[in-house]
Amino acid sequence: MVFKMMETGPLMVNTYIVGDNMTSESVVFDPGGDVDKILSVLREDDLHLKYIINTHAHFDHVGGNKELQKETGAPVMIHRDEAPDLLLANSRAAMFGYRVDDSEASGFIEVGDVIQVGSITFKALGLDGHSRAGLGFLFEGEFDLKDRKETRNAVICGDALFAGSIGRTDFPGGNLELLLENIRTRIFVLPDDTFVFPGHGPITTVGREKEYNPFFQD
Repeated sequence: MVFKMMETGPLMVNTYIVGDNMTSESVVFDPGGDVDKILSVLREDDLHLKYIINTHAHFDHVGGNKELQKETGAPVMIHRDEAPDLLLANSRAAMFGYRVDDSEASGFIEVGDVIQVGSITFKALGLDGHSRAGLGFLFEGEFDLKDRKETRNAVICGDALFAGSIGRTDFPGGNLELLLENIRTRIFVLPDDTFVFPGHGPITTVGREKEYNPFFQD
């Protein structure tokens, strides 16, 4: 498995590239912008982009959709209830002094869907609460851990859960109690060593967030 993480776009979103180096199929999660950087990584690893997937439709996570789709032909995939907001990305970015391209969904992902990219499979998790219908993606991969490689579960969770925090819930479609419940029942039920790959900031683990995240200290 090829796994790459980079910061893109005006708000430095964590963009993830996951690919199967046997078949060269790959997926890009949340291209916030800087599409030239994303394309460079795809070329370096000789990857063919099968899907562009958005965890949710906030402008900082989708600003690169249109250009990346134009350059690769890959479809833009998102939850159906988030899709209308793709057409509002630039107007919402302008409220913060930025400009991004609007885009449109090519297809839809529902909670529970299993997506295949080469020999790699991802399961879609419902993580709404930061936005109307945010998604996470659970997979298993081999990761470099200092002096060894180790196979672990991992979840790409958009802006639902961060290292030491959670996503804002004061945007349209936000719901604090729902977000906390979804994190507890869909992320915190995973093994403690599961990697958590958030939409911003450093990676963390399920065990670390259960123990130290202040939003879950009863």
